[in-house]
Amino acid sequence: MKPLRLLDRVRRRVLVHRRVLGALCAGVAVWLVVEATAAPPPATVPVWTAARDLPSGTVLDRRDLARAAYAPGSVPLAAVRSDAEAQALVGRTLATPVGAGEPLTAAHLAGAERLAAYPGRAAVAVRLPDPGVAALLTPGQHVAIVASDPQGGRAPERLVDDAAVLAVPGDPTGGAAGGLTGGLSGRLVVFAVPEERAEEVAAAGTTLYLSVVWSR
Repeated sequence: MKPLRLLDRVRRRVLVHRRVLGALCAGVAVWLVVEATAAPPPATVPVWTAARDLPSGTVLDRRDLARAAYAPGSVPLAAVRSDAEAQALVGRTLATPVGAGEPLTAAHLAGAERLAAYPGRAAVAVRLPDPGVAALLTPGQHVAIVASDPQGGRAPERLVDDAAVLAVPGDPTGGAAGGLTGGLSGRLVVFAVPEERAEEVAAAGTTLYLSVVWSR
């Protein structure tokens, strides 16, 4: 009789707590399903990007830079990834506009490294007296550089047939040009020109009125 009483007591206890046991079993089952199907978070790469839309000519400040996580396959090979590389960007000038969230690379910067794509050429910074013309230029364009005498003493001359635009920096001087041009206002533009014509183009920028012709 005693075994029967014990069995009956166990049965009653199970019946009393069956809802709790059922809920517990269901919870364990759900947890096992979630654990079995949960995927690990995707791997990301930390990249330094533009914190806002940055126009060409921007002198980079630390506030212009923001760290973001990118999928490994979507990051440009030359993207800035380390803190040291990001610090080296501060004070550099953008040669091209960069959109907010876009990874920063050396290709965005004005500097000698941009000449790597133009072997046999030198970088020359000259001022185009017409800022409206300069505003139409973007890095990578190819134009002809034409020089004319503002006094009309000589016929216009094509100095370079195929000059590549490297950068159109911002103008901290407010566009005041000195030299023999009589203080013509304008916008500074950096061109990649054949090395043998570099000095001539640079000299013409201080004595003549320069403009461009779109060749292609």
